[in-house]
Amino acid sequence: MLNPQSDPITTSTSGLIARAREEYPFLWRKFISDWHSQNSEDAAWMIYAANYLLCTAGVHWAIDPYCLMHRIRAEHDLDLAADLSALEMIVLSHRHNDHLDLQLLRALQDLPIQWVIPEFMLELILDNVSLPRERIITAWPGIPIKIRGLTLTPFNGLHIREIYGVPELGYLAEFNGKRWLFPGDIRNYDYAQFPLLGHLDGSFAHLWLGKGKALEAYPPFLDAFIQFFSLLNPERLVITHMHEIGRIPEELWNMHHYQMVLEKFQQQVSPISIAYALTGQKILL
Repeated sequence: MLNPQSDPITTSTSGLIARAREEYPFLWRKFISDWHSQNSEDAAWMIYAANYLLCTAGVHWAIDPYCLMHRIRAEHDLDLAADLSALEMIVLSHRHNDHLDLQLLRALQDLPIQWVIPEFMLELILDNVSLPRERIITAWPGIPIKIRGLTLTPFNGLHIREIYGVPELGYLAEFNGKRWLFPGDIRNYDYAQFPLLGHLDGSFAHLWLGKGKALEAYPPFLDAFIQFFSLLNPERLVITHMHEIGRIPEELWNMHHYQMVLEKFQQQVSPISIAYALTGQKILL
């Protein structure tokens, strides 16, 4: 995992990039090998801070697939098309550049993949990636998408706060009798605006506690984050979007912030099982 062992607040951006340039190709080959061989267990692999390779109900798929080497503009010899040749479906959420790796998508454009693209991203994708229309499913809120034993239900995300943010879809994934939520980059923690989803076996949570506030002793949306996911009440909560190499320190959420969140949940004696996942890590679902 790409997890700086020194104090995350004082770790330099240049130091993180240098470490990623050295370690990420090894991590990539490791999780790609594991993902290719996975069939019996439902699992997700963190290929960047909040970008997922998955195998659920025997379906190999991805949400916002990303190669970190592109984020840090580093040369690499990874054969992305060969490595991701087992992909059956790619699911996109929104256009921010830590979720949309157009260079990777172009490397995959000739593979026989089903593409799930929100309506508000169609023009952008078709302008930059050569995809035949018959391989595109336009994602609309509330309309389920099925591929064998996997059902995805898109919903409008809460990514826009005040003047910041862009349209986004989150996804509820149902497979093998389990229900896992991928809510996306939530910036507006108004639970009343979130769809009612019922029981959740698990949810991912993209850590964000305030724009440009990562260096503050008590980030302004810490309590709102806790309240939102407490109301969501999944059995398991996996916190991601940390050590997102490429961010300035004021916007770099890390294990220090995770510990703050964990302590808050523990203080309220939450029944939710809390864990984190960093780049390179596998999560059993």
